[in-house]
Amino acid sequence: MAQQPSPDLDEEAALWRSYIADRDPLLRAKLIERYLPTAQKLAAYAYSRRGPQAPEFADYLQWARLGMIEAFDRFDPRREASFVTFAGYRIRGAILSGLERATEQAAQHARRKQMEKERVESVIGSASGASEALEELVEVTVGLALGFALEDSGLSAEPETLDPYRVLELKRLRERLLLIVEALPEREKQIVKWHYFEHMDFKLIGLAFRLSKGRISQLHARALKLIREGLRSIDRFDLSL
Repeated sequence: MAQQPSPDLDEEAALWRSYIADRDPLLRAKLIERYLPTAQKLAAYAYSRRGPQAPEFADYLQWARLGMIEAFDRFDPRREASFVTFAGYRIRGAILSGLERATEQAAQHARRKQMEKERVESVIGSASGASEALEELVEVTVGLALGFALEDSGLSAEPETLDPYRVLELKRLRERLLLIVEALPEREKQIVKWHYFEHMDFKLIGLAFRLSKGRISQLHARALKLIREGLRSIDRFDLSL
């Protein structure tokens, strides 16, 4: 008796048929989201075989995701049997290329600084006067504070070093933020999730959406504005938490 295709494979094939038919950017993002675990698995395997003074895992993960997106743009489901098999070669190649360009600690430091710079630039514009500059400084502060809470970085320190009330308030704030993120427009929601939860930089997100890095920066700023408005409608919160 012939083996029946699994429901997951049927769903995957249906998604590809729909995407090939109309090239919907949100469907593209949904498919890419589906394959992120594949990129992570291959990144983890490559990282497990790393040599001394190798870059951190986050760099391997970024290279793997870049390779996966490049493979996505080259894949033709009408000719290729499996995207995972097709993408595997490109992902491994992207990791090797990344390792060739990377240097010890420099890649980690530069990547983190670049993401912080992107967040600041997405919420600050060109100030023409002192009052405008002050207003934009507030925007930057709010944006970075929201990023801090969304990333859950405020909860990553050793428990004994944190005030339990501070931890509780941060958790409550993050819960409210997550509810608001889920209510964002689909594209802005995906950008926030990829940037803060998956630690994808704006360039990589732009490749996924086929948008410029600058456009992703604008959408990120819009998402933060919507999040702030959502927080105001739920409850006022203290950024000094």
